[in-house]
Amino acid sequence: MASTPNLPATPKISSVRVTAANTSSQGGGTIGTDIFLAGTIGASGTFVDRVRFSPTATTPTSTTATVARVFYSTQSSGATANTNTFLLGELTLPSVSADNASASAPVFDLPVNINLPTGYYILVTNHAAPAANTAWVATMIGADY
Repeated sequence: MASTPNLPATPKISSVRVTAANTSSQGGGTIGTDIFLAGTIGASGTFVDRVRFSPTATTPTSTTATVARVFYSTQSSGATANTNTFLLGELTLPSVSADNASASAPVFDLPVNINLPTGYYILVTNHAAPAANTAWVATMIGADY
């Protein structure tokens, strides 16, 4: 047992726009096409606190209701499969009005609370295709060791 605790030291935040549908909850897909890289684990590991989903739009538009999924994976590019990409959790994302002039859009957090070693990545998907002019932005929030 260590005589001093190893605490996260450097805040880490990274985001990706989720712009396409992926109906698999088993981690299959192509990174950048239907499964998206939300975060890279640091050289000494990373504590991933949560992944926040924020609705965005280029004009006042309602988003498509969907299920967001968060995975950890050994893949950062190319194809993923259920042998290298694993579900951490799901979150229901309702249809909300985004890009309004007088009302703010809510954000939705999926608590992750996991320590991951270097060599892993956080990937995200949404089950339904986004409505025209909209996307969900997934933001990994954590800290590197």
